[in-house]
Amino acid sequence: MVVENIFYLCLFNLQEVDEPLQLDMSELCLSDDFIQGNNEDTSEGHFRVRYEITDVPVNLPFQKPPADKPNPKQGIGLLSWSNDSQYICTRNDSMPTVLWIWDIHHLELAAILVQKDPIRAAAWDPTCTRLVLCTGSSHVYMWTPGGAYCVSNPLPQFTITDLKWNSDGSCLLLKDKESFCCAAVPVLPDSSEYSSDD
Repeated sequence: MVVENIFYLCLFNLQEVDEPLQLDMSELCLSDDFIQGNNEDTSEGHFRVRYEITDVPVNLPFQKPPADKPNPKQGIGLLSWSNDSQYICTRNDSMPTVLWIWDIHHLELAAILVQKDPIRAAAWDPTCTRLVLCTGSSHVYMWTPGGAYCVSNPLPQFTITDLKWNSDGSCLLLKDKESFCCAAVPVLPDSSEYSSDD
């Protein structure tokens, strides 16, 4: 009963989805070799990743802990405050693809982000109310009280397994298994514009 009521209080339930890229190639002149090569490589496909708002109530993906392994991961495995202490993000290890964002000032659920892959890391911007997360894919996912979006990493074969902000919120350190890169991030306007008091 209580869990069902939580979903109705949620402002956003956002689910990561793949959307095939629609390219208008009607005015392009391509060689036969290029077209044949592209048709052979359909396994990867070209997709744009985005969030889609879903209706509530929603069924969230849940994993039972394995009974044959000692000390399975259970409970809250990720927990972090926003810089202004208004929000907390949490990830339950039984729901590794779901990030819960709680509005502590209003004692309600602000958003649920449902990813395709398990969430590896999440970090709040040190200067404004912006949360970034990664799932071991080539995308960085960002949430603010105004909405959420996905950003694709252009580096080939680079999967983001962890991320960290610099102290002024202008740059993200993105880590792969064997390498890293720095991503410049535009500074957001004053977070008061996103206030949920309005």
